[in-house]
Amino acid sequence: MPHPLRRPCLDFVYTDIGRGHPSYLDGIIDALIRQGDVKLVRRKRTVFELSRGLSRLAWKAARWMYRQGSSGGLLGSLYGRLRSQSDYNRSSLGMRLLARDLRQELTGEDNPVVVAHPILVAALRGHPNVVYQHGELVAPAEALVGGASRILVPTDEVAEVFLGVGYGSNAVEVTGLCIEPALVRQAEASFEQRMQRLQGGSALTGAFFSSGAEPKGHVRRLVEAAWSTLAGGHRVMLFAKWGGRLDQACAHRLSLLGDDFAVVNANTPIADEPRPATLVRTRSRRELNALTARLFPQFDFFVAPAHERSNWALGLGLPIFVLEPDIGSFAPLNHALLERSGVSEKIATAKKAVRFGERLRRLHSDKRLESMSENGWQRYRIDGFETIARMLVERYG
Repeated sequence: MPHPLRRPCLDFVYTDIGRGHPSYLDGIIDALIRQGDVKLVRRKRTVFELSRGLSRLAWKAARWMYRQGSSGGLLGSLYGRLRSQSDYNRSSLGMRLLARDLRQELTGEDNPVVVAHPILVAALRGHPNVVYQHGELVAPAEALVGGASRILVPTDEVAEVFLGVGYGSNAVEVTGLCIEPALVRQAEASFEQRMQRLQGGSALTGAFFSSGAEPKGHVRRLVEAAWSTLAGGHRVMLFAKWGGRLDQACAHRLSLLGDDFAVVNANTPIADEPRPATLVRTRSRRELNALTARLFPQFDFFVAPAHERSNWALGLGLPIFVLEPDIGSFAPLNHALLERSGVSEKIATAKKAVRFGERLRRLHSDKRLESMSENGWQRYRIDGFETIARMLVERYG
C-alpha cells in the first residue's frame, strides 16, 4: 500500500516521438500503478508541452524528420547519416534550441526527472537528479550521453557499455528486459500454448507490426508477407495506426478476402474464433498496448523492424522475422543480437516477402520455429518494469 503522506516527486518527460522511447516510460508508470505507488508521480509531460516558440518548432521539426526520414530514399539516407553522427555530448545550435525551455522549466528544481531518450539527458545536463531509462538491448554511440545521475539498463552487456564511457558502477542498475507488463503477466501460459501449436501441424498466427513512422519499404514488405502467409493457410493480425500508411495498404488488399477479413479496434469484442485476416486499428499507444495484450496469447511469431519489440523475441519466446532495411542506429545492432541469439529470420526484400508463406512452411516443418521460440524464452529476465518501479519507490518514496 502507498504511504498516505508520500509526497509526489517524480517528473516524467516524454519526447512523444515514435513509439519506442515513450513506451518505456509508459511501462514504468503502469508498474507504479500496479504496485500502488502511482502517487509518487508528480507530473507527466511531453517536450511539446514544455517548449515554446522556436524551441517548440525545433521539436516539431525533429518529429517531422523522424517520420519522413524513416521512409527511405534520399531523405532517409540523410536521416540515417545524421543519426549515426549524433553526439549529444557536444553542444550545438540545434541542441541548445531543443533544450532551451526544458532547462528553464526543470533545471531549477531538484525533483527527479525520469527520461527514456538520450537527447533529454543532454538537454537536462546540470540537473542534479536525472534518471535515464535506457530500455534498449543495445547501446549505439548516440545513446551514450553523460549527465544522468542514474542509468537503468536491461542487461549486463549494456551496463558494461555505459561503464566503459565513464559512468560509475553505483549509477548503473541492471533491471531486466522492459516488456509491456500486460504481456509479462501472461508470458508463461502463452509460451506453453505457442509451443504446443508450433510442435503440431495446425495453422499458425502471425502478428505484423511497423515502426511508428511506417516506412514505405516496411509497409510493402508487411502487406506482401501477410498476403503470402494467408496463401499458406495461416492467420495474420496486422496492427496499424488508424488512417496511417499501413492501415490504408492493408484495408485495400485484405478487403479482397470478403468474410475472411475482420477489422478490430478498441471498441470491438475479440472473437473466440478469429478470421484468417484481422486488421487491428489503434489511435494511441495505450490502445495499441491494450489490443496487443488481448490478442497476444494467439501469437506464434511476429514480423517487425528490429526496434523495441526485439525484447519480445529475447524474453517471451516469440520468433521474430525482421523487416529490412534496418533504419536508424539501434536497429542494425538489435538485428545482429537477434541473429546471434538464434531467435530471428529476416525479410530482406519485397520479393522475399512475396514468398514468405513458403518459407514459413519450411521453417515450421523443419522445427526451426520451435527452436527459435525456445532460444528466446526468458533468455534474459523479463521483470524490468517491476524492478524499476521498486527501485524508484525505495529511492524516492
